Amino acid sequence: MAMVKFVNKEKLKRIGIIGGTFDPVHIGHLIIAEKVREEFFLERTLFIPAGIPPHKKEVFASPIHRLEMVKIAIKDNKYFQVDDIEIKKQKPAYTYDTIISMRSIYPKTELFFITGADMFYEIETWHRYRELVKEVIFLIAPRKVNEKKLFPKIPSLRYEFIHSPLMDISSSYIRSCLAERKSVKYLLPDGVLKYIRRYKLYEIGRDKEKNKRGR
Repeated sequence: MAMVKFVNKEKLKRIGIIGGTFDPVHIGHLIIAEKVREEFFLERTLFIPAGIPPHKKEVFASPIHRLEMVKIAIKDNKYFQVDDIEIKKQKPAYTYDTIISMRSIYPKTELFFITGADMFYEIETWHRYRELVKEVIFLIAPRKVNEKKLFPKIPSLRYEFIHSPLMDISSSYIRSCLAERKSVKYLLPDGVLKYIRRYKLYEIGRDKEKNKRGR
């Protein structure tokens, strides 16, 4: 386990990966991704929406809706791209499997996996985590977590903390606001909000099956 000293002797390409349900994507995701790109000199950052996330019991919008919202959110940033690799699988997708696929697509590339501190502290519960840590460098976004939590002690684990503001914004909070007809202005891009309103996502009384089926 080691903090990373970034010496890129081989001039490898650097790609960031940020995964999640993005249910919905919000400014917290975007600010963290942009800060990471700038701080660690990433050539691009891939947003990978989960199709069927193995770690969550319930997803509120369909994979197609969530994919489209990410596309809208990142369209003005030339360094951001979206990849539907996990959505195409149509089965639970684990981070390890996705990273191995990325390795074959982007050889001779340093892969940086962006995650929150809360998730990072639970890394020993992740699927094939001992193999995963050999494939990526973890970039950790600050979260409100218990400081007394034990730091993961895993051989080959490489990580760095991101110098970014504490983004205490969550998709669940935004969904709650939308369901209660409260304002979410400035919490997510205007285009995403328009999309949500167009398809009436996250509303009280909205048929969940319609949300999950898509348009």
